[in-house]
Amino acid sequence: MKWVLAVVSTILLAQPVTADELLVSFGGGPQPDSSQNNKTYGIDYSFKTFEKSYRQHIDIGVSYTELTTDADENKRIRAFSIYPQLNLYPRQRSWGQPYFFVRALGPSYISSNQLGNRRQDNNFSFQAQVGYAARINWRGKEDLVLMVSWKHFSNANLFSDNDGIDIPFVINLGMKI
Repeated sequence: MKWVLAVVSTILLAQPVTADELLVSFGGGPQPDSSQNNKTYGIDYSFKTFEKSYRQHIDIGVSYTELTTDADENKRIRAFSIYPQLNLYPRQRSWGQPYFFVRALGPSYISSNQLGNRRQDNNFSFQAQVGYAARINWRGKEDLVLMVSWKHFSNANLFSDNDGIDIPFVINLGMKI
């Protein structure tokens, strides 16, 4: 079974399309079902793009996220994630390229299993993010990226404690490098 995974991984990563997209993120907002407010900042790097069609792309990337809260204790965690991201584009192009995106089941390591009153059973989590974005024409190419989204970390109920950690409003700004 390991050799099958190795062969499939090699084939997928050997594809010629690279993403090379670097994004910085920041945001915050109230944690649903809690009295705490969460804030975030971080950096994402998408290094691989698989173009299924003109309208569907899958990006693979890595992410570092710093999360803080205004609660009295357990004020900070760091998350390291690997993510798949599905991008869905409309048919028509305009001033740039708008799209809907979703990151789902991005395995993550969180530095602590508690942020404020939100608790995870252990340090394993998944990153999920959903939102709208646009690739903006700059210098004759679609070099700039602007994303607005909701970000979530949880263990998908694989373990008993799964309060989930939410950042309701996140902005990512970036560019092709």
